[in-house]
Amino acid sequence: MNCMQMGIMEGYPTRKPSTHHHHQQTEMDAPAGATSSSNTHATPPAPHHATAKKRRYSDHTRVLLLFAATNSISILLSVSFSHVTGLGSGGGDSALDFAFSVLSSSQSLAVDLHNRIEATDVIIKRLISNSGKMKRDEPPPKLTPEEELTLALGPHTLPFGYTPNLDSDKLYPAIGAACHRHRAELKKYMSYNVTGDCPSDAAFAERLMLRGCEPLPRRRCRARGPAGFPDPTPFPESLWVVPPDKSVSWGPYSCKNYSCLVARARRSGTTTAHDDADCKACFDLAGKEQRRWVGHGGGDLDYDIDTVLASKPRGTIRIGLDIGGGTGTFAARMAERGVTVVTTTLDLGAPFGAFVASRGLIPLHLGAVAGRLPFFDGTLDMVHSAHVLSNWVPGEVLDAELYDIYRVLRPGGIFWLDHFFCTGKELTDVYVPIIENVGFRRLRWNTGKKLDKGPNADEWYISALLERPMM
Repeated sequence: MNCMQMGIMEGYPTRKPSTHHHHQQTEMDAPAGATSSSNTHATPPAPHHATAKKRRYSDHTRVLLLFAATNSISILLSVSFSHVTGLGSGGGDSALDFAFSVLSSSQSLAVDLHNRIEATDVIIKRLISNSGKMKRDEPPPKLTPEEELTLALGPHTLPFGYTPNLDSDKLYPAIGAACHRHRAELKKYMSYNVTGDCPSDAAFAERLMLRGCEPLPRRRCRARGPAGFPDPTPFPESLWVVPPDKSVSWGPYSCKNYSCLVARARRSGTTTAHDDADCKACFDLAGKEQRRWVGHGGGDLDYDIDTVLASKPRGTIRIGLDIGGGTGTFAARMAERGVTVVTTTLDLGAPFGAFVASRGLIPLHLGAVAGRLPFFDGTLDMVHSAHVLSNWVPGEVLDAELYDIYRVLRPGGIFWLDHFFCTGKELTDVYVPIIENVGFRRLRWNTGKKLDKGPNADEWYISALLERPMM
């Protein structure tokens, strides 16, 4: 039993919540579109009753087998006692001869009884094994997509009843609340072959996530992998090696190999700020990615990693998060300096997650802008975001995102806001007040014009190092 199980089960048994409490909870947690009834709890899909019946029949079979074995032993013992008694009925033998005769006969019967018990045990084990094999060979119950979705959403009754840690006798699987607004798409997502291969619908799943359906419901199918998947390049050489094409299933993408992804940025000969934001050049590890975050070639807005790390005591920046980190180059630079950085990314038009993992880094499949960051309070040494947080994010959402970044940073932790884009009017009227109101302490702050559209365009960048204050 692992620590999580011990934590959930701690406190059994305690009080049981009232029926009124469960009735309210069930009504509150019912998925959108579900029909109500007079019953307090939703009736589970019919195939589960059949599964429960099969389990009871199997248990009855085992009980009957054990009962038969026990009776066989009793009969053998009874026969043995009668046989021994018969040997002692002849009056001509002395008491000593009779004792030896009884002992010899009992020993022979004990050996015979032991052999019979072993044979019976082998038969019982074989029957139980065959019973389990028959169960494994049975096809899973056929559920409709609606029933499969209901199974994924729960709730599911806890085997040991109420636990105070959950304040419930039921477990509610995690799923984004926005999923309930897309019932038709969810039903399509849950249309698959149970225990078989999952459909090739990664692009469809990404669209659901971008609509707020995050996390998606879990599915009972095996994720497909590419044929001929190669062993990864050893670390740290993997940090700067484009992986083999066979490490990716290219079906959802317009490019069908990494050469295509590298070439699309090189065709224009130059890269723009728009290319940086869309990460068009970030698969070219021999190009601009080699120069990112090292040196000061880009002016005051481009911070150098070593300079940033030097702003804190040596070795105190150890773990961090890169929001919307593309192919993971920021995490690679940090890995070279002994810092572990998790990269959030989405497979928008290219296999970003697989590419990050091939470099020996940690990809986190997360939109990250609209949802709560999946980290404990006060645990990260650094959070970084380049080109992702910009004026395309609604002000209210950006405000909540910055407070969430403040939450996951430890006291003294650093938020590196890297090339935040906005117009000049938005800079002073909207975004500077939003950033300052969160409560960060400025370690460094630079603003500069975005020049790819010319000096007359009212487009600006903010780059900043912001610290969560020590308490």
